[in-house]
Parts: sequence; structure tokens; C-alpha cells
Amino acid sequence: MTTMSDSSSSPEKAASDNPAPIMTGIRRGLPIFLGYVPLGFAYGVLAVQNGIPPIPAVLMSLFVYAGAGQFIAVGLCGAGAPVLTIVFTTLIVNLRHLLMSAALAPWLAPFARIHQWFIGWGLTDEVFATHSSAMNAGERARLPLVYAVNFTAHSGWILGSLLGAVARDFLPDPKFLGLDFALPAMFMALLAPLCRDRLRILIAALAAVLSVMLVLAGAGRWNVILATLISATVGTLLVQRRDSQSTKRKNA
Repeated sequence: MTTMSDSSSSPEKAASDNPAPIMTGIRRGLPIFLGYVPLGFAYGVLAVQNGIPPIPAVLMSLFVYAGAGQFIAVGLCGAGAPVLTIVFTTLIVNLRHLLMSAALAPWLAPFARIHQWFIGWGLTDEVFATHSSAMNAGERARLPLVYAVNFTAHSGWILGSLLGAVARDFLPDPKFLGLDFALPAMFMALLAPLCRDRLRILIAALAAVLSVMLVLAGAGRWNVILATLISATVGTLLVQRRDSQSTKRKNA
């Protein structure tokens, strides 16, 4: 059992009691900001190329704020897809946010409902990874810190979208600068610190393999959601089994 002195002395716990939570949140959100600028830049270029004017393209990043969903939406707009098709497709792609919000719900429970709504609206895959890492480390959620992470990340997306929309005439193809690799690179950078033991590495590898297999099997955009549900279920069962065996050894 962890003693009170051990818990309070850990770096993660100390961060939750930091007297400058806003600056701590900005520092945590800065890597996401730096990753979102080139990614948002690529979105801005693609949006304008697909017939969306710069201002609506940037407003979409401000109010919709759904990276993969926005890329898909502008592609469908450029292809002349019906509005209902665009709405339904982006809804399917963003269903994973239900899982992320549910996972963070206990950590955010002390906050008022209005704050939970705004924090949930600002959740992205990378922001979720940052918050869940703090939650798993036993850190107490602090409203200024959580908002600072969210707003720092969001500002990077908006800035990148604005720059991309303005610079559309100078960069006809986002792949010219390798901007299409910004998203997977950022995911890998966020995943690495979370794989702290063999079990976590196993679950991460399982999710990756399942996602690829589901795509090859024709699951389409459901691959991420299905792979997440299956790997999370397997991970939960393995953790319960490990904890049960550990308890039996202690009681033996």
C-alpha cells in the first residue's frame, strides 16, 4: 500500500498541487500545439482547395474542432457529397470521443456540469492521452490546468488552419513538406510514455494490429472504434487477472 508521504512526493502528485496550474497546463499542451500547427496547416490548404473559403475553414476549426472529421468533411465537400452523408460520416469517425469522455468522467466528476461539457468538447485524441496520463498517475484534476491544456492544443489547431488557408496559393500539395505524417508522428510520441510495462505494450500492439486487420477486412472507419473496444476489453481482463494473481500471492 502506498503511504501518504510516498504519494505526495511523486512528481505526478506534486504537479497537481503546483501553484501555477495554468503554466503547467500550457507546458503539457505545448507538444500538442506544435504538432497541431502543421496538421492544421495541411487542413487549411485542403479545405480551400476543396472549395471552402478561408474564413469558414478557420471557423470550422474554431467551433467543430475535430481533426480527422474535418479532413474527411472537406474531402467529401470537394467530392460534392450530400450534406447528410458528410454529417453521418463525420459522426461515425468521431464516435470514439464517447469512449474518451466516458474514461475521463470519474476524473472530471468534481467539476460543474458546464465545465465538463466544455472540457469534453475540447477533447481530442492527444488531449485525452495527456489527461488520462495524469489521471492514471493519481493526479488530482484542477480546472485551470485542464483548461490550459485544452486551450493550448486548440490554439495550435486554429493557428495552423489559418496559416494553411492563407498560404494555399504557395503550397498546392501539403505532402510537399511531409505534413501528412504530422498526425501519426504525434500519436506515436504520445503513446510511447504510456507504454510503461509489457502489458501496456501488448495492448497497444494488439490495438494497432486489430485496426489494420479491420481495415483490410472492410470495416472502414469503424476500425478505430472496434479495435479500441476489443483491445480495451482484453486489457481490462488481463489487468484483473494480474491483480487477482498478485493478491493470491500476497495472501499465500
